Amino acid sequence: MKGEKIYLPKAVLFLHAFPLNKGMFKYQFPVLERERIPYIAIDYPGFGEGPLPIEDDPTFESYTDYIVWKLKELNVKKVIAVGVSMGGYIMFDLFKRYRDLIDGLIFVATRAEADDEERKKQRYILAEKVLKEGKEFLIEAMLEAQTSPATKKDTKKMGELRCIMNEATEEGIAAALRAMAKRPDYTPILKDMDVPTLVIAGKDDTKVTPPEIVKRICDESNCSLYLEIPDAAHLPPFENPEEFNKKVIPWIKNVLTDGHPDCL
Repeated sequence: MKGEKIYLPKAVLFLHAFPLNKGMFKYQFPVLERERIPYIAIDYPGFGEGPLPIEDDPTFESYTDYIVWKLKELNVKKVIAVGVSMGGYIMFDLFKRYRDLIDGLIFVATRAEADDEERKKQRYILAEKVLKEGKEFLIEAMLEAQTSPATKKDTKKMGELRCIMNEATEEGIAAALRAMAKRPDYTPILKDMDVPTLVIAGKDDTKVTPPEIVKRICDESNCSLYLEIPDAAHLPPFENPEEFNKKVIPWIKNVLTDGHPDCL
């Protein structure tokens, strides 16, 4: 009915990697629609369709608060969150501060540890460089570091990734870099995660979050399942969507229906 507020008791929440946007999940959306699974994908401030950042040097928690505000605006009560890289950091904070929203967690190519001092310094230097010189050099570096050999051979996918990254603003990139540098160490909360949790690494992620780093989330928590996606590095849902969807969609259906996927 026109003007009626939508009520979604439970939905899949997609949280994208840096410096991408919700377009990185383009291969998941049609599958969820076919399976009649409700989902939401939100762009962070300065990325995709998100607004410009309000602050130049925001707290990391402000990104989580923005996501929660959008969920309230959409009247979503519970989520199964799927977060890649930076999206995974937001998921840790969601669980820490907004536990009542969480029904399931899917961590993809991310880590619980905070940055060391050298990495923090590098993020601030990068932020300044992007604001002064533009984002092109960073996009080139991200395309190289975040993709597998198989993805690099796929000119269509590489072109799509470049377009998605190009939708980020310099202000958004700089603010996110500074915020990520300030995020806390989330390893202490791993033992407290009491919801269904799936942890996924890209088998060919050698430069950003290697599988042994990602697996620590599973080893130190009540993780339900750990998987490695072949022919994928830092962006498994985009690089190898066939394998990702084959493993992840049934898991989501099971959690969404409390173990009765045929009742969806």
